[in-house]
Amino acid sequence: MHWQQLLKQLSNHIVFRGLHHAFIAVQLRDELWKTSAGRRSQKMRPFTLWLTHILLSYAGDILVSLLLGTLPLEPLNNAQDVALCTAAWYIVFYSPFDVAYVVARTAACRCLIAPVTALNQVLHIERGVQLATKTYGRTATLPILIIGTVIGSGAEFLKPVAALLINRCQLQNVAYVKLSTNSKLALLVTWLYLVQLNHSRLLLGLRRCQLQLYVLLALTIFRILAVFYRMDHLIWQLENRLCYALFGGLNADLNKFFKRKIALAPRKSFSKLD
Repeated sequence: MHWQQLLKQLSNHIVFRGLHHAFIAVQLRDELWKTSAGRRSQKMRPFTLWLTHILLSYAGDILVSLLLGTLPLEPLNNAQDVALCTAAWYIVFYSPFDVAYVVARTAACRCLIAPVTALNQVLHIERGVQLATKTYGRTATLPILIIGTVIGSGAEFLKPVAALLINRCQLQNVAYVKLSTNSKLALLVTWLYLVQLNHSRLLLGLRRCQLQLYVLLALTIFRILAVFYRMDHLIWQLENRLCYALFGGLNADLNKFFKRKIALAPRKSFSKLD
């Protein structure tokens, strides 16, 4: 059996799908526990939390279905996967003595989930690029980038809707969209697939299967390093430096510096005879 087919079957395995849904449930609970209202909502509004978890778990497929003009709730037709998603949510939120949540927060478990999330993200992005290519064509660069990024990090774009469902758990009046590190990685991987689709020389002749393998290894290593090091902080610093150099920050500081020099320069006094 070809290793690409093996990866696809592995990503659809019950263990991999369960770990994926459990990881999303842990992320949702981490965000809720930042506030005391979020802790209270865990006991008072379980149906809202379940609906939010379902929405975040299938966010990428729902948004891509909307962008491609198909039925948005079609991914929820798989009753077995929805039941598995519900079971993962219940175990993470309501296990006795919070055993499942404590175990899921350990470094060993997070390192185990890292290749699962990387595999799911790579396969989702590849599928999104293929669907966008069939619908819009190979020359549609921007639609392919948008669909690949959305399907690779759909939960990030549906978080405002999730915040509205949770009501005031996050104590914020306005829900907003923030391009997280996961979304930036999805955008980068989509761009690599787009470059390979156009047979550009930037990838040195890599085929799609080779690109998939290299991207999967790179994402897995990045996620494992993120468990022990603040990789998000390094990316944030690099982004701030690029924004400062290319988008007006350096220019504004230079203008202030030279204006201050001109203001501090001594003025020549003139007599009445001059």
